[in-house]
Amino acid sequence: MIISSCTSGENSKIPQAVYEKEQEAIEAIKAQYPNADFEKDDNGFVTLVAIDSLSNGELPIELQRFDNLKIVLFNDGSLSELPEWFSKLPLSEVYLGNNNFNQFPKQLLSMSSLSLIVLRSNPIVSIDDQLYFPNLQTFWLPNTKITKFPIIRQDPNSPAIDFHFKETLIDSIPDEISSMKIKRIWMSDCNNLTYISPNLGQQDSLEELNFSFHAEFGTAFYNRNSIPRTIPIPEEIKHCKNLKNLDLEYNELTSIPDYVFEIPSLEILGFRGNKISEIPEKISKLQKLRRIYVTNNQLKTLPKSFGKMPNLETISVWGNAISKENLPVEMFDIRREKKCALLLYMSNDKSYEGLPVSQEQFERGYRWYGRQY
Repeated sequence: MIISSCTSGENSKIPQAVYEKEQEAIEAIKAQYPNADFEKDDNGFVTLVAIDSLSNGELPIELQRFDNLKIVLFNDGSLSELPEWFSKLPLSEVYLGNNNFNQFPKQLLSMSSLSLIVLRSNPIVSIDDQLYFPNLQTFWLPNTKITKFPIIRQDPNSPAIDFHFKETLIDSIPDEISSMKIKRIWMSDCNNLTYISPNLGQQDSLEELNFSFHAEFGTAFYNRNSIPRTIPIPEEIKHCKNLKNLDLEYNELTSIPDYVFEIPSLEILGFRGNKISEIPEKISKLQKLRRIYVTNNQLKTLPKSFGKMPNLETISVWGNAISKENLPVEMFDIRREKKCALLLYMSNDKSYEGLPVSQEQFERGYRWYGRQY
């Protein structure tokens, strides 16, 4: 998001009295926080206030003077609680990342107009089991200490929600998940997760699932001593008819689960860092697949049926024991308007020597990753 300091304009449609009131508030906030930024809408009303590194842990009371305030960004500070008047602000988006909140701020609970809540990297340990946010679209609490997956009460016309709970202590995705409309669940590096309800398969609006691990990263909140491990994905997710992106990196998988081939809507698959020795020929059942990442596994060749998948754009399989000589001729028996980028090795080897087909046939459907044609 681009944030710019606001200035008054001759064509402003804001009433003079309101303009003066808001301008006084801007000047007062600027006097306390010189790094504060503001944005106005086309009518001249202040709609966004951003103050990074609020070191005194207090919000300026002048925020109450902005009648059309929609977005606040107060990241990287020392906030541990919000003032009571905060719940009266007409906000739609709240960014409170990397502060000192131990609990989910109670002032947010009555703000039903919120469409986005970001509380990343706070030491939050608990959150209400039942929340009511009928307009919520994005709920981000990565790098926190929450242990329960929150259930959001919605209205019939509520939008599907994007949940981002990376590196939390959540231990289960409960059966009550069927009561929500969900667009995305991102729970990479959730080491305590032991149960995912089969009801996840009832999510017609679900487009992305990420249950990957990344052993090279970490935070103080996350204990990686028990890696390697596998997230217990229920096969019922094959009923998620709009699922497009499935990421199961570093899950100790020895094969691609059978349910994957029953999700024809899939466009992106991530299986980096597992122990997969084969990509089955039935991969061609996924005719919408555009990208597949199976790097750092135990592959020795690729499936012939790649030659029957016209929508493939990227095949990334470096870090396997694949030689060009072992590639099947049949995978090159295809002509693609947009050539599929093939990444076999991390080296700069983009030669055609050793391929089972000619350069001309290779280039009908493929290109080496990083090379343009």
